[in-house]
Amino acid sequence: MEPEHLINALLFAVEQCAKSGLDKKSTAEKLNISLTEFNHLLAELPQLKNALEKGADQAPAQRVEDALLKRALGFEQKEIYSEDIVDKKTGEQLETLKRRIVSKEIAPDVRALLFWLKNRCPQRWSENQPPSDFELELDEDENDL
Repeated sequence: MEPEHLINALLFAVEQCAKSGLDKKSTAEKLNISLTEFNHLLAELPQLKNALEKGADQAPAQRVEDALLKRALGFEQKEIYSEDIVDKKTGEQLETLKRRIVSKEIAPDVRALLFWLKNRCPQRWSENQPPSDFELELDEDENDL
C-alpha cells in the first residue's frame, strides 16, 4: 500500500474516533499505538491534528443524531431491580435478597421519526411541497364510473 493511502486511512480512522467522542488516549489504543507515538504523529502531520479537531467538532452532533434515530426506531432497555436488607441505624447495605433484570421494549416515537425524516429527506417529507403535475389516467372501464 502506498504511503498516501496509509495516511488517508489514518486520517479517516482518527476523524471517526474523534467523532465517536474518544479522547487522544482512547484513539491511540484503537490504532494500537502508544499515546507517545500518537502525539508524535500529531506533531509530524498537521492534517492529522485537523482530522482530530474536525471529528471532535462533529462528535456531539453525531451522538444527538444517533440518539434521535434510536428513539425514532424504538429500542430495548434493560432495568435492574433489587431488594436489599439495610441496617436501619447505619444505613449500610447488609445483603441483597432479590435481583432481577427486566427487558423493556421502548416503542418507536412518531414525533422523533417525523423530525428525522423531514430533516434527512425533505424532498419527500416536507409539509411545504409544491403541487405536482400528476395526472391520473383511467382505463376505459373506469371512465364509465
